[in-house]
Amino acid sequence: MRILSITAALAFGLSSPALAQEINFGNDSSEWANDGECDDGRFTGKGMTATPLLEEDVLADATDCRTAYEAGTLTLLGVASDGTIDFGNDEGDWSNDDECDDMRFAGPGMTTTPLLQDDIMRDATDCRTAYEAGLLTLSGDGPDDLIIEGVNFGNDNGEWSNDGECDDPRFVGAGMTATPLLADDVLRDATDCSTAFTAGNLTLLGVDAKGGIDFGNDEGEWSNDGECDDMRFAGPGMTTTVLLYDDVMRDATDCRAAYEAGQLTLAGQ
Repeated sequence: MRILSITAALAFGLSSPALAQEINFGNDSSEWANDGECDDGRFTGKGMTATPLLEEDVLADATDCRTAYEAGTLTLLGVASDGTIDFGNDEGDWSNDDECDDMRFAGPGMTTTPLLQDDIMRDATDCRTAYEAGLLTLSGDGPDDLIIEGVNFGNDNGEWSNDGECDDPRFVGAGMTATPLLADDVLRDATDCSTAFTAGNLTLLGVDAKGGIDFGNDEGEWSNDGECDDMRFAGPGMTTTVLLYDDVMRDATDCRAAYEAGQLTLAGQ
């Protein structure tokens, strides 16, 4: 059953403006989260980064984007306050090929090729057609995160979702992929991971049945630098550098200190 976790709801802030509560800002799993600039291509305004916008940062830079949105320096790109969508034009390189290339959207009507900033609002006919056929939603407007037995599995927005292998590095067990695990797949392979979890082929890595956290050790290359590098976590206590699987459970002192200071949560909580 798909339900929105209570902790996730509280994380949006009950004191936020009404419209802000309706926007799904996602999580802080982006490589560029918590750097003071919004990297999510769904938005526009002075609060945006000046660097190229990437598909993997949609719904993955929550704190930066929420902060700028609530400060009035961001708006949703091409979406009016009443929810009306401006699909843009057909000036993109891949317009009129029957696949939507606009990274503001998600669903089976999307292309399977990499999504580029240049195609935002430039594939109008393809995206409008798929949207009106029920094959697309605005990213973040789809079903709530999949939660089973108190575990938030997230969504299926990962590049490797629905391939029969779990790619979310928060888990361990026979149901995991044998390929390298990436921070981009945290909370983005819900069906694969939940299927393996309910079959008894996965457990949460370093988290016991009562929610107790094993922070691991300090054997990581970046341990004891005052920033958490363990991709199992999210929040302002995280490093802003690229997260590597080699650092999972190997930055204990930094991550424990930030967690106990309220600067981190387990990703998905």
